[in-house]
Amino acid sequence: MSHYKGSERVLEEPAYSTKVGDTVTIKPQALDIIWGKDNRYWRVTQDEAELLQVCWLEVTGSYPFNRLTKGATYKVTFNVKTKPDAFGWSDSPVYLMVKVDGKYTWKKADLSQLKNNMETNIPAGTTLTFTVPANAKDQDNLTFGLYEIWRGRWKGGLVIKHVTIERSN
Repeated sequence: MSHYKGSERVLEEPAYSTKVGDTVTIKPQALDIIWGKDNRYWRVTQDEAELLQVCWLEVTGSYPFNRLTKGATYKVTFNVKTKPDAFGWSDSPVYLMVKVDGKYTWKKADLSQLKNNMETNIPAGTTLTFTVPANAKDQDNLTFGLYEIWRGRWKGGLVIKHVTIERSN
């Protein structure tokens, strides 16, 4: 398989992520994208990851807890847009996930409702939050992801601009 492995230098270079105050922005090059190295399915640049077509959507990433405030609550959003030729999103919601201390939290988003070429943060209308454990060790990470792997339908025309981790309290 030709999976795209996000850069390990996510903390070291502004090309991969930036942190301003309590907000972290992670660029697509720092994300792991299933089938992301195959240009029949994805086009990954410094500024965006464009889904051309897949039947298995899985985009994941991680961020160290030691770069966040222990005990604080944060929200995770994916900044995305759909292209005019987007297809396969009707009746195929995507699921966003965060994993903290072995526990998963999931939220659903309906991409078929997005306006084309308009950047939107998902999940919209609800928040995907997590609290940094007070006892988090330096090597512990937040894991997050965007998925549509259950329907087996082809889909395309999604553009991922970035992921944001933002303090919410």
